[in-house]
Amino acid sequence: MSDRRTFFIGELAERSGLTRDAIRYYEDVGVLPEAERSDGGYRLYGPEDVDRLGFVGRAQALGLTLEEIAEVLDLVDEGREPCVHVRRRLEQRLRETRRRIAELRALEGRLEEGLARARRAGDGGPGSCRCRIIDGAAGGADAAREGGRGS
Repeated sequence: MSDRRTFFIGELAERSGLTRDAIRYYEDVGVLPEAERSDGGYRLYGPEDVDRLGFVGRAQALGLTLEEIAEVLDLVDEGREPCVHVRRRLEQRLRETRRRIAELRALEGRLEEGLARARRAGDGGPGSCRCRIIDGAAGGADAAREGGRGS
């Protein structure tokens, strides 16, 4: 057992703001190295684990997945510079985010149009078998495909 491993999972959870289950999961997926064990079999952690979990949280806040974070940490653990790799991932994430925002804006427009049409037309009367709001949606299936659902 190393001298730098000085506290148990409960204290790591408290220091990192994570649950014990999250810490165990992070070990399972490889973003946190497998913990050393005490003579009694308890997981032992040190300050470097708190720092690593903080890094994981900051990477998640930038939109990186745990798999991507594990790749970055593997580079760090191998002594390699990860920043070029991270920059490429962030550029990709930004492109994806902008595409999703455009899709959401198109959806917002279709929702606003549908609601305005519904307010003008009122509710369908008895015996209506389909909804006029949906039937009258601009572009129908074509608009949904152009909005990203079919792409």
